Amino acid sequence: MNQPDLTSVRTLVTSVTALASHLKLSNSAIYRWIKVNRIPGAHIVRVANFYDVEIRDLLPLTGSDESNAITLTLKPRKVLETLMQVFQEKMTLAQAAAQTNSSEISLKLIMIHWGDELPTLYTTLEQLDQGRITLTDAMARLKVQKYTLHGIRRKYGYAPGKLKRVRPLPTINKRKAANRELALACIKGRMTVKEAAEASNISERTLFRTIESLSPVKMNELAHWPHSFRSALAVEIEENMPHYSQKWFNFAETSRFYLKKNPKYPEMLQNWRNQPLRRLLIGSLLDEESLENIALSRGADPKILSALFTGDLRVLDLTYEEVMGLPIAHQTALAELLIASMDRQRKLK
Repeated sequence: MNQPDLTSVRTLVTSVTALASHLKLSNSAIYRWIKVNRIPGAHIVRVANFYDVEIRDLLPLTGSDESNAITLTLKPRKVLETLMQVFQEKMTLAQAAAQTNSSEISLKLIMIHWGDELPTLYTTLEQLDQGRITLTDAMARLKVQKYTLHGIRRKYGYAPGKLKRVRPLPTINKRKAANRELALACIKGRMTVKEAAEASNISERTLFRTIESLSPVKMNELAHWPHSFRSALAVEIEENMPHYSQKWFNFAETSRFYLKKNPKYPEMLQNWRNQPLRRLLIGSLLDEESLENIALSRGADPKILSALFTGDLRVLDLTYEEVMGLPIAHQTALAELLIASMDRQRKLK
């Protein structure tokens, strides 16, 4: 016959109907025991006889079937050592109670429960704690199951404490974070998917999936984007911003503006007086000169110039103040869009 699993009432009771019939109880009563993980004391002897186990092995599962609250009273380790003095008649029970700060009744119950096996209990727990015997040896000496032995060790202050982790810590979060960084690098155009996959020893498929989960634009489409727009998109993903870059790129395609991957920026100006409004806006976006200095060179009010810039940006549903609050990558991308629009106007002329 297989040894019953005494880990819990659920594992002990292999057949609810058979146990209920033996105890002359309803099935619902047994299911209630399973739910609260407790066997009422009035039935513990008959349950032990039915499964052919020692009553002491079922003691950790004994309790009211109305609650599964654990009421185990833990003893300090010195209790067993002191009771050994009482067992050897070197000390009275009253002296042991005073020395251990425990009640005489609780100490007496321990001695009655273990009886002549008290020395075996003490020696076994000490040697197990010192590593001189194995858990299996201790179970054989005390004639208990592993679950019961763990309860005894805990009760008398011999619990081994937190065990060292055997399994390695999960790395999925670290791998996801690393894949995200690689995906952003590919979106920015700093490396190709193939280069990133080879450098980090991951599959290109995994990297493509990560990119697709982050970017609203697929990699084969991003390959046609200017670097500034790709950098702006990466910033939007990192900071959870609206996707301005995609909107601006679509606007450029609709307007037939030619966005170069590496555009040629206009030469820096010393005098802004005779320059068109859009060239002034580009200079401000590229930080060639401050708004105040540009306005001063034209003898204009910075507030009026800012309002004029807003009028020029209205087609993109933006104000000059909003644009200047965007990251540098976006200001650069927008400047390149405006440069492309000026090139388009020159060609049409």
